Amino acid sequence: MRAQVRVINDGFPGENTEELDSRIDGALRAYHPQIVVLFVGANDALNDKKLLPSAYTERHLEAMVKSSTATGAQVVMVQIHTPDMVQLMKRHKLEEYEGVGPLQRLAVVNDFIAQVAQKEHTGLVRFGDVLNKAGGANHKLSTDGVHLTAKGYGLLAQAVHLQLPANLPANTTILCFGDSLTYGIGVRPPNGAPETPETYPSQLRSLLR
Repeated sequence: MRAQVRVINDGFPGENTEELDSRIDGALRAYHPQIVVLFVGANDALNDKKLLPSAYTERHLEAMVKSSTATGAQVVMVQIHTPDMVQLMKRHKLEEYEGVGPLQRLAVVNDFIAQVAQKEHTGLVRFGDVLNKAGGANHKLSTDGVHLTAKGYGLLAQAVHLQLPANLPANTTILCFGDSLTYGIGVRPPNGAPETPETYPSQLRSLLR
């Protein structure tokens, strides 16, 4: 029965919640998932080219959950882990954060994720806690301070797995929806390369066999 569970990787690198919200309806129509895993919001807080005002992030988080539940799907939301700031700031400029640093922005986004999860009665993966217990976004778990190694994505897959029903019906479709952390940057080449076994959706797929 578990072998018939389908796990879809619909991650797209660089997208913030506004961009993700604009395409989630198309993904829901395309895949008809019974479960949607939303790992979103990292770019809103950490990517100086894709920052969003906090009120916009909250609005888009709630909209994506409502779009998903309106189709009858269960939702699992994933909080974002704390980056290695030294590595992060090699790629981004502090002055671009407009006086509100990435860690402060990230804390706000993670609070919103928890609040929306509680309000909308979704599952919640506190992945920041999971990664911190394993040592944080170090070189063993992260390729660049944000994106993960195969081991890091494995921890994410296990954490998501724990939030899924113990006995999934046959032919269940799980839609993993998000940005580069869902796509698998760090273990998968960009630009639409075939999915590799190291991404978190791939590793989740293996856990469900």
